[in-house]
Amino acid sequence: MTLARRIAIAAAGGTLLLAACSNERSYIGFEDAGGLPPSFTPQPDAGDASTADALESAEIPMCVATECPAPYATCGEAPSFLCATNLQNDRENCGACGVTCSAFVGGLNMGGRCVDGKCAFECMKLGPLGNFRDCNGVLDDGCETDIAFDPTNCGGCGQACAPGVRCFEGKCGCSGGKVDCNGTCIDLRNDHENCGACGALCEDPPDACDPLPENAFYSCRGAKCGQLVCIGRNGDCNKDLHLGCASDGCETNLATDPNNCGACGLACAPGQECRDQGNGPECLDPCAQSGMAECLRGCRDLRHDPQNCGACGNVCPVGHAHQLSACTKGVCELVCEPGFADCNGSPFDGCEVDLRAHPGNCGACGHECNQTAGQPCIEGKCLMGPCDAGVVTK
Repeated sequence: MTLARRIAIAAAGGTLLLAACSNERSYIGFEDAGGLPPSFTPQPDAGDASTADALESAEIPMCVATECPAPYATCGEAPSFLCATNLQNDRENCGACGVTCSAFVGGLNMGGRCVDGKCAFECMKLGPLGNFRDCNGVLDDGCETDIAFDPTNCGGCGQACAPGVRCFEGKCGCSGGKVDCNGTCIDLRNDHENCGACGALCEDPPDACDPLPENAFYSCRGAKCGQLVCIGRNGDCNKDLHLGCASDGCETNLATDPNNCGACGLACAPGQECRDQGNGPECLDPCAQSGMAECLRGCRDLRHDPQNCGACGNVCPVGHAHQLSACTKGVCELVCEPGFADCNGSPFDGCEVDLRAHPGNCGACGHECNQTAGQPCIEGKCLMGPCDAGVVTK
């Protein structure tokens, strides 16, 4: 059976199941955690002229319900909880128990997810080095084309490059004045290993300075080897490198100098400082002005930053299952993920209870559904239904 046929069957199966269950939604209710027992309202006499109005305004008594309302189901041979699977969005039980959206995508550069009870497949995008598409229109081989590097489908299906021209990150040929050197785009004007031509490696000139000017070394500049260039984020702001050994080198730190922040001549406003917050040197207000501390990687809020909690570099510990690290008023703590709780009070198993589905801790620790009757916990509430003369519904 082809992949396309399997997907069609899976989608059809999910649709039929959801349609069969849809009528139950109008009368299924839920008991809030800590809710009161159901109350019973006498039915109006059949001969009373106001019967219809009384029925409409009467509060319908609710009792324990045990039948899963759509789109919830009990899936698996040994399920953890009743009605714990939402067939509308569960990737392993999409539309019906056992219909998996992940089984079709292995090795095909596809991702599968469950949307409204049907499997939806999409091609994977892994950034500039992997952007896949289904260019041949055949579903069985998935998303077979990487449009980031395929010269016959460069940047999109059917967009072919000229003969002999490679595809780089979805564009034909190299851009920005760079040249294709054995499959890599190179700027021949300043590349130490490809100076002026592919494969032209620079070496120090025979009359090299000893010692070298400060923060400078010999490399490629203007497509010529043997030129003094600056190291890292240092700049030759007084422009005397052309003097060779008589130069004072790259005398300016472009990462911290407020008069030359990121580039020579780029001055910060009065009161600002030059620092790198992760986007390169920038003119920024002092950290203290916004109530933060200056750490190695810029301004940090020591009161709430779990990577700098109470002090720069103080990383809060990683928790156990379903726990998140948090920093509150400069003190590390572990908090539960939404929907989970630490009901046993043990620090060793994290937030072990799923309050959305656990019948013994439904919506809150200790709030029990009627497990003897088989009452499920759905989305943190014990399932309830209209009472039938006081008899518990199925």
